[in-house]
Amino acid sequence: MSIEHNECNIDIGNCYLDDQRGRCVLVVYFPILKGREGEMKAISNVDEALIPHIVPVFEVPPGNVRGPVQDAYAFIQRAQEAIPPNMTIAVDARHLSEPHEGIRRPLRDIASDLHGWGIPVLPVAHLDDTPDRLTDVGFAAALHGGQAIVRLGNDSADPDDKEAEAKLSYVLKGAGLRTENCALILDVFEIRSERDVTRVEPIVRKCISWAQQYPWQSIIVAAGAMPETISHLPTNIATPIRRWDLELWRRVQELAVDYGDYGIAHPGMAHGRWAPMPSLRYTDSDVWWTYRWAKDGNGNAPMYDLCKALTAADHWPPEGRGYSWGDGEIALRAIGNAGPGNATSWRAWGTSHHLAYVSAQTRGGRD
Repeated sequence: MSIEHNECNIDIGNCYLDDQRGRCVLVVYFPILKGREGEMKAISNVDEALIPHIVPVFEVPPGNVRGPVQDAYAFIQRAQEAIPPNMTIAVDARHLSEPHEGIRRPLRDIASDLHGWGIPVLPVAHLDDTPDRLTDVGFAAALHGGQAIVRLGNDSADPDDKEAEAKLSYVLKGAGLRTENCALILDVFEIRSERDVTRVEPIVRKCISWAQQYPWQSIIVAAGAMPETISHLPTNIATPIRRWDLELWRRVQELAVDYGDYGIAHPGMAHGRWAPMPSLRYTDSDVWWTYRWAKDGNGNAPMYDLCKALTAADHWPPEGRGYSWGDGEIALRAIGNAGPGNATSWRAWGTSHHLAYVSAQTRGGRD
């Protein structure tokens, strides 16, 4: 899952050398995204040149009152319409409950249907998966070439090398997998401060040291730094939020690890619908510039003024609307040339820019 090149024309800080073969291995970006409409829209518009460098890890969202099988079906429909040709995706169904009846299984349905559409899938396994869930991972992996992802850590616990060592054989045996056919995600979930980064860095380094005893295809360090809500931030001004997830990766990247984050979202799986004021989360080198424009009685019309402010800011890229699909959509609103959109649209625009920006960062472009 890493990308190898005989020649490397980028800053060595954004690649690492394979000591055994002396080749430069570029960092692959593993964004952990909610499998909802906004994120899917952003993925559907990823520049073709970036597709080999991005492996989205989609968390299948729950929410259908008819149960997990219907949740899986809704995800399948969105994925079929959105995933670009030649893009490999990972699918994590951990948020879906177990079906109470019938023989259909969510992850199996997703893997089977997307296989029929020619969309490569890497199923995601966890240390605490039940035997049935591991069997589902194995089924999905076998259908898609025998590869998968093992994900350590969650919202209540950091990755733990001792726990991983004790349970790894259970996971691999239950899913019929081998480490050389799997990538490993070390997910520390939410980090929001220098103190958080300082706390988790030794944990991550210890886990990487353990993981490097095995022939994983890739080791990914993942975290999220966006707060759960931005409603406390001031309006009609751009407010920076530090990208502590990127800072963590920078501190350990010399250990030959790939990069993962939660895009422009909080790591938690939000439930229910929301109708925020016009807002954008716009990725820059070390921060997200967070824009919130107060409503003035004209619905989402303030989004036009918000986009004007953004396109006039220093962090608007020199490429302008050509930087990403999302930047093109923002530029259209800056000149009042399209509708103001809604929360789903704003998430899509911001995610699109984020994917392009982070891909450039990890490949030696912007910094």
